Amino acid sequence: MDSLAIAKALEKLQPEPSLHLDSGYTDRCQTAVLETQKAIMPIAVARIPAKVLNEASARYFSETREKRFGMPLPELAQSEKAQNAWTNAQPGIDELKAILHEHEEGPYVMGKTVSFADFIVAGLWRFVEILDEGGDLFERGMKMDEAFTKHYEACGEWLRRDDH
Repeated sequence: MDSLAIAKALEKLQPEPSLHLDSGYTDRCQTAVLETQKAIMPIAVARIPAKVLNEASARYFSETREKRFGMPLPELAQSEKAQNAWTNAQPGIDELKAILHEHEEGPYVMGKTVSFADFIVAGLWRFVEILDEGGDLFERGMKMDEAFTKHYEACGEWLRRDDH
């Protein structure tokens, strides 16, 4: 939730290599990712309790989201909003495509230079990868443009966990 604030603090503490927070891409990517996430949320939110949370957290999450959305999460996942999720996500997806194609030498948002904006975009794809069922989120998204796959694979080294 505070990743941009953390990135700004890191940029001050260690300005090299730069996160390129002033590139203009951070805001553009954040807006496009939030638009996309909002659209696919009716599908994704119902999967969070089982795929991400422990039992106590899952119970709390489900109860609070049921109040927020006015229906149990399984119903939300079958709602008209869920059925139209990818159509509603298209403007955000189109903006992400446009951003990634501005520098054809890619694979990053700024071409060959990695930036914080790349982590915003990769975070979207990691989120849907974790919640994917049968290719309906992650694989479907990756198939929308080859730039998405190239970008996500290029960001792979920053997505690996080191829990040691």
